[in-house]
Amino acid sequence: MSQTEQITTEKQKNLKIDQKIGLQMETLIPKMQEFADSYDLADVREKSPFRNVLNVATESGSGIEVTKNYIRYQLGRSGANRMWSSTAGRDDSFAVALVKEIDKLGKDAEDIVKEIDKDRTQQVHLRLMQLYLGNLARYQAFLANEKG
Repeated sequence: MSQTEQITTEKQKNLKIDQKIGLQMETLIPKMQEFADSYDLADVREKSPFRNVLNVATESGSGIEVTKNYIRYQLGRSGANRMWSSTAGRDDSFAVALVKEIDKLGKDAEDIVKEIDKDRTQQVHLRLMQLYLGNLARYQAFLANEKG
């Protein structure tokens, strides 16, 4: 296979992955909204906790484990937004539950790349996590504005 054919094949795979991620977000966003609602995120007035975690998630060189570690750090540090430790009557704190939600995205990533390219699961999982967190931040801002 020539270099031009390899580049074309690579671009086609990337396009297929992007299309499948877009379709998967149609399912993930309602689930994310249900998750956010179950932790009463409408009561969180600050937008910065989500902006900060999203910044970590989208930094060059960052990854899934780095982002999950940052979320856990927020739960453990003094002066952190109370949102991270909120349980809203559930067994897990919001931070612990969010890490579990991020882990579940790995299955979605595997499903997406199953038919395209198995080596890309980590890349797709990272992209799904970034989109999930970005949409969670937007939804929380909506909830905070609606309640206020």
